[in-house]
Amino acid sequence: MKQNIDEIIIYGSGQRGSGLYILLNNNHIRVKYVIDTNVQKWNTPFYDTVISSPDVLLGDDKTLICIAIAREEDAISVRTRLNREYGVDAEREIGYFDLVWDLYQRDMDIQTALKKETALGSPQYIFECDYGLGLGGIEAWTKSICTELLLDGRKNLHIISDRGEYDIPDILEDKVVNLPINHNEMFATETMVRIIEHLLQQLPCVVVTGQFYMTLLAACLVKQHYPKQIHIISVIHFGKDELYRQYASVKSYIDLYIGVSRDITEGLLQYGVEENKVDHMTCPVECDRILERDYTLDREKPIRLGYAGRMNKKQKRMDLIPAFVSLLENLQVNYFFEIAGKGDYCGKLEEFIEERGLGDKIRLIGNVARDAIGAFWKDKDVCLSFSDYEGRSISIMEAMANGAVPVVTATSGVRDDITDDENGYIVGLQDIETMAEKVCYLEVHRERVSTMGKKAHDCIYPKCRMKEHLKYWERLLDEKVREINEKEESFITGI
Repeated sequence: MKQNIDEIIIYGSGQRGSGLYILLNNNHIRVKYVIDTNVQKWNTPFYDTVISSPDVLLGDDKTLICIAIAREEDAISVRTRLNREYGVDAEREIGYFDLVWDLYQRDMDIQTALKKETALGSPQYIFECDYGLGLGGIEAWTKSICTELLLDGRKNLHIISDRGEYDIPDILEDKVVNLPINHNEMFATETMVRIIEHLLQQLPCVVVTGQFYMTLLAACLVKQHYPKQIHIISVIHFGKDELYRQYASVKSYIDLYIGVSRDITEGLLQYGVEENKVDHMTCPVECDRILERDYTLDREKPIRLGYAGRMNKKQKRMDLIPAFVSLLENLQVNYFFEIAGKGDYCGKLEEFIEERGLGDKIRLIGNVARDAIGAFWKDKDVCLSFSDYEGRSISIMEAMANGAVPVVTATSGVRDDITDDENGYIVGLQDIETMAEKVCYLEVHRERVSTMGKKAHDCIYPKCRMKEHLKYWERLLDEKVREINEKEESFITGI
């Protein structure tokens, strides 16, 4: 339902704040102030206004405020400060996604697009990868399940992606629809219109989303107008309270939520999603029935540590590696650390390695091809993860499948597979001291590495075979198509 909004204060001048400013302007809603905590940004240009200090709130006790900050911890800190220093209570705040949704309801271009002609052909299956088809866990799962569905004869599917260049299996080449998704202007009207127009031409359809982003909201908008022609399945790959709130806010449009960990399914229930709309799945990974590999049992040789994934600070916390390595050095651990992946933190790690003269102990190897990831992990004794949040890390599961002992932070999903001190170790978020101590223990007690590594493999193997996973998705997709057909038949017959 549209709110009576005349003007808004935006707190945050980053990517979210920028996209929101454009959306508000497009819908003729005045932005009274754009505020940022960063002193260096104050009085600098921001579109046709300037960025202000939070002190402007001292003269304003009524205007609605939207905190346009992606990192949940930072948003909570801002919310606390606004209340403590400026008397801003919860009633004055409008949620970021609540505001975006409200703007979509009133946006004339979006509403016009929703009234365009539809194409009611045979049911289509649409998988979403708005952020591209790189090497992340969501992307790897999407490519693998779509490949298996195609091999099993399901030709009426495709993947929505952006216009980036990616390594895509041959079987998926003509199944990827590259739309002009504008990541620089988050939730841009032009992008939404293009996705909506595309979805309308696929009706009736089942849309499978992996992120709370453009395609999901576009599908919800289409469902408002054509509730009998579209089913939405949201696979949730990350475990965060903020994300549970966002997904719960559109629960009237989503037909089924699938969490990749038990923590995620429990989180959704706590935020009011009905139990009959929540399911759970384990993403499959390659795992041989019998583990065949060697471990570094000779203490004269370095214990082999590994990390594979995106190399960023925001989620993966690559910024903790220098301090972690320094702890290993202080503990005189005999180690060799190989890091696979790419990201915006590569340069800083390269500088650290060079400054400390650690080139013989740490190696950055870039991306590892999907068909080589098993060999990467079979060469490692220990898998490390420093993440602040995950859903159920495919990288950790792949490492365990190949016998590497996980020493990881306590993110969502790790307890689905790891029993502490039995087949791995779970430490607190950002607790690199304990992580270093566990690695030191394994380096000294090499026999524990082989015992725990074999138990890690034995835990993963029964859970994540593709054959059973494929059956699950075929049954689920058939069920959703049957429901669409039943709704259409009841509409036609008037039942």
